[in-house]
Amino acid sequence: MYLPKDKWKVLVHYYKELSSVDSRIPFYMSKLEGTLQGTNARNRAKIASKTLQKRGLIAFLNDQGDALTVQLSLEGYDLGRKYSSCLIRSGLWFAEYKDHWFWLIISFLGGVIGGLLINWLS
Repeated sequence: MYLPKDKWKVLVHYYKELSSVDSRIPFYMSKLEGTLQGTNARNRAKIASKTLQKRGLIAFLNDQGDALTVQLSLEGYDLGRKYSSCLIRSGLWFAEYKDHWFWLIISFLGGVIGGLLINWLS
């Protein structure tokens, strides 16, 4: 399953924190918004967490203001492990878009033809 950038960053943050402790720990929104960069990081972190909950990847055990107690589901734990590695994360993207090899060949040939055209025109 391929997730947008905000969602996988939040999921990886939950995975790294929970895998090091092997239990449920409270997360603070102030620390969670530090994982996302840009404007409105707090709202984006909340939206990403709610979306992950709707997909069944995490479960909120306690949601009180700034403190969240989160538990990863089995699928969420597995996906968090996959997204924590850059090499596996790119493989997830390629698996989602199965015809990537076709576009890779087309773009390579387009680059070669573009280079030859520039040499011919100059």
